[in-house]
Amino acid sequence: MVSFNPEHLEAEARRRSGLQDVGPADYAEPFAILAESYDREAPFSEAGRAAAVERMVGALVDRLTLNDWFRRHPEIAAEQIDAPVVIAGLPRTGTTLLYRMLSAAEGFAAPLHYEAAEPAPAEDWDFRPETDARIPTAEASVAAMFRAMPDLGAIYPFEALGPEESIFLYGPSLRSTREQSFALVPSYDRWFATADKRPAYDYLRRVTQFLQWQRRRSGRFAPGDRWLLKTPDHLHGFDALLAVFPDARIIQTHRDPVQTIPSICSFIRVLHSPHTARDDSVDIGQAWSAMFAASMQRAMDIRARHPGSFLDVWYRDTVAEPRKVAEQVFAFAGRPLTETGWSEMQKWRDANQREARPAHHYTLADFGLTETRIKDLFAGYRERFILPTL
Repeated sequence: MVSFNPEHLEAEARRRSGLQDVGPADYAEPFAILAESYDREAPFSEAGRAAAVERMVGALVDRLTLNDWFRRHPEIAAEQIDAPVVIAGLPRTGTTLLYRMLSAAEGFAAPLHYEAAEPAPAEDWDFRPETDARIPTAEASVAAMFRAMPDLGAIYPFEALGPEESIFLYGPSLRSTREQSFALVPSYDRWFATADKRPAYDYLRRVTQFLQWQRRRSGRFAPGDRWLLKTPDHLHGFDALLAVFPDARIIQTHRDPVQTIPSICSFIRVLHSPHTARDDSVDIGQAWSAMFAASMQRAMDIRARHPGSFLDVWYRDTVAEPRKVAEQVFAFAGRPLTETGWSEMQKWRDANQREARPAHHYTLADFGLTETRIKDLFAGYRERFILPTL
């Protein structure tokens, strides 16, 4: 039987890395809760249990490695992360489309998948992109993901050299929905609902400093560049995000939850599929709809206290009027949209049409949900952002 004993997992992480400093102890509580939830609640297959242990050990190895780089290169801590532009919104509201379009423009720095999946380079890397061993590793990993989950390509376009979600960067904080993405973890869900998200954003800041330091040394971070970050997971922690990045410019994307919630449930079902011993679709529907409904209400309350920090963008505008949206975003970020910048974004859009990917099929009923239920859960949000636009 695979062991989820936290002390054993920590010892294994130290053995693999040869390092001892895991950093601030804020990881310990979620680590223990997650281990218990994985062990007693998650409907894992045998392979799923083994994979979960690897993820938990891997999270600690990432923490150990990051702390060691900061110890050996204290100048990393001097990197300034100025006014990041952050995209957030319910999943399937066009966050990825907007993110990748904007990342094609000059002046924005988005973490790429290979960097987000493995922030620490090889010890002997010479800081030339063409010699970075993380890239072929990520290419192989992405290919393996698509083999294990054939339906994934219809939902999310993982690319080793493509811009990647912030949740990959701060996953080792153990304070994100990355954990629920792998399995049903009710006890962790309950803890996460009210947990302090500040340690997640402290960790995000450190990882972003680390990537910025690497990019400066390899000549890939120009003066004036701004980080562009994105994940729907930010909805759960707007207050913590603004505490760590008070000058952040947050773009919130909008689309009717009646359309988006079954789509994210379908995505999560695909992510669960290699690890679960049973069909957990209905449980996913209940857990993820309730979680995002509660977090959306908190997000609206936080927004009311920081109105100048947010820009609203609707999915239909991102699809139908991309230049207008780009102009709004650039104005909000306090910089001009150049013709060169727009041309690069348009090239990206032309080369990445949604129609080129497989269709993504799902229904509310697949997840034990109804339109009435979603409308009730998101009543306040729909009244504020959706109904006036219908």
